Amino acid sequence: MTRIRNVLVSVMVLVMGVAFVSAAEEARPRRSRGGSRSGRVRTSLLGLLSNELVQKDLKVKEDEIAKIKKINDTLRADMRKQYTELRKIKDAGKRRTKMGELRTQYENNARKQLQDVLSRDQMIRLYQIRSQYRAVTDTLASTYVAKKLKLTDDQKTKAAKIGSDERTKRYEIYRTLRDADEKKRAEAYKKLGQLRADADKTALELLTEEQREELEKMKGKKLELRTPKGETKKKPAA
Repeated sequence: MTRIRNVLVSVMVLVMGVAFVSAAEEARPRRSRGGSRSGRVRTSLLGLLSNELVQKDLKVKEDEIAKIKKINDTLRADMRKQYTELRKIKDAGKRRTKMGELRTQYENNARKQLQDVLSRDQMIRLYQIRSQYRAVTDTLASTYVAKKLKLTDDQKTKAAKIGSDERTKRYEIYRTLRDADEKKRAEAYKKLGQLRADADKTALELLTEEQREELEKMKGKKLELRTPKGETKKKPAA
């Protein structure tokens, strides 16, 4: 029984490690032109700022990019230290809660430090772009968005439940990625995409027509970061 328990703990640490470290990995300062191989757009603030299309849209200058990279490197180093401590927590529920707290802490620190680099208008535009690609449940969890849309307590509770259920199912799919070949990984990413689409659809159905319209306005002008299947995104002009 003890051996089985240890195996389960190891698997849970691996699964949560994938989700936790991915937040740092998606912020890696690569001058990417679009999403990842799976089509996923990195939606952390620093992850978006690593995208040259976002940089161009925000008119980020070279010296600002250097400062952003420094913020990214510092936060990633701290995040990896935190993950080492996270692995020491044996209780899966407490570990999951702590991981959520650390991810929130990471994003809050990034936001505060970016405000010293980017202008108010640039930050507003960055959040607009983020809401275009972020999971609907994550967007609705924002205190600012909830207040802006005048979400009821019932809507908040149901949206949080949808997000929680989606994350649980996502972790289950992540578990299948260990030692998976390219075909199985492609299938897993397809399932993750469908899972996200279903959760977004269900969350949007919680909103009134007026709330959905307001949410769309908050996204601002569409910035295409994904490349349609079968096409190659051209490098933007300098």
